[in-house]
Amino acid sequence: MNLKLRRLVRTSASEQYALFDLDRTNEDYDPLSLGKVDLHYTNEGVYGTFLLWQEAIGHLPPDQVHLLVETLLHEICEPMGLPEFYAVEFFSPDLGGYVLHSNEEGRGESRRGTS
Repeated sequence: MNLKLRRLVRTSASEQYALFDLDRTNEDYDPLSLGKVDLHYTNEGVYGTFLLWQEAIGHLPPDQVHLLVETLLHEICEPMGLPEFYAVEFFSPDLGGYVLHSNEEGRGESRRGTS
């Protein structure tokens, strides 16, 4: 797995990243989407949610998923380092139930997810 993080949103206290595997491609030959990460920074620590698509990481054993989450947290929190406290939820939904709702110009309709 060759991970690529692409920041989608950044505020003064939060960030959202899309995760891709550069070693695998989808049907359009784009890097395979692994999921998304939302992180929120407070004085007490980091809180967040990892969504890793079942189709992309379903073959990984739980200890490797845990290592992936911790590795990404360390990388995202550099150069300050991982805070003493963090609480991150992990979900692994399948893309069949994923829908993006947006009012972006030209994309007013909901779109089902694809890998």
